[in-house]
Amino acid sequence: MASWPDWIYRQSAALPYRGEGNDLEVLLITSRKGHRWLPPKGIVEPGMTAPQSAAKEAFEEAGVRGEISGQGLGCYLQRKWRGICEIEVFPMKVTEELTDWLEAGTRQREWLPISQAATRVEDETLRKIIRRLPGTLAGTTESDRHPLQADRPSPRLIYLLRHAKSSWDDPNLEDSDRPLARRGRRAVKTMRRYMAFADIRPELVLCSDSLRTRATLEGLRLALGDVVPVSCDPNVYHGDWSTLMSRLQRLPADLTSVMMVGHNPGLQSLVLALCGSGDDGALGRLRSKFPTGGLATLVFRGEKWGDLGPGGCELHSFVAPRHLE
Repeated sequence: MASWPDWIYRQSAALPYRGEGNDLEVLLITSRKGHRWLPPKGIVEPGMTAPQSAAKEAFEEAGVRGEISGQGLGCYLQRKWRGICEIEVFPMKVTEELTDWLEAGTRQREWLPISQAATRVEDETLRKIIRRLPGTLAGTTESDRHPLQADRPSPRLIYLLRHAKSSWDDPNLEDSDRPLARRGRRAVKTMRRYMAFADIRPELVLCSDSLRTRATLEGLRLALGDVVPVSCDPNVYHGDWSTLMSRLQRLPADLTSVMMVGHNPGLQSLVLALCGSGDDGALGRLRSKFPTGGLATLVFRGEKWGDLGPGGCELHSFVAPRHLE
């Protein structure tokens, strides 16, 4: 049985509300499959606090913006991914409601009075949390609520993925033409499941033009989504860490996340150069080895990609197929 990292079992939810007193209503959405009603929620994203991440989920899943409280309403548990997710719920005063939003095609949303919303959800603890909202709001001051847009820019995420294990069966092949080995194809399936669980959705993929990196990326498509733009770049194949960093520095200013699919020693040297802080255990494993199929997640808080430099990132996590199998 796979052993997923603890961080993917920590989630946060926003409970969007409007009105006050007898006119108080909360917004619920359907799950992607449409079977259940629930508040917008998701994994607490790298580099974000739980309330900030919950507000981001409210915007993407429910199409609402507003002011979210740092004071939680409580937590409920959900069985998921062969484990137990703990979901902390934060009230969010809605100030803007979009008619079209990121997940409008996959979810319904509905404003409901407190009593109706509480009976609409399945989890008994979540029902109690919803009923707790009016009392909590009565003791909340304006200083307890924060706009969706934080004072500083949202962190930028860099996903660095080494290709899966390649085959050496044909000694006549050029290095760039080597396919994935059976072990590599199995590892891709493992990492695809992990990326789906961790909700890893980069806005751009920079991929080496070798066959083994392109095959690795193709195997991950179901998790990343077919619409993510891909740029196959020979510099990712041949470049050292400074060349790879230079490529990241030239990314568009409005891009907030990128995945680079490449090779060692460039990727390992890049992570160690960029990460001035982070998970000590993950950093230690990376100094020792960046195995095939490994994925490092970096948090960069600079205002623009051109500010990226040595020591400027935090290592959020590092996983490899063998950690998950």
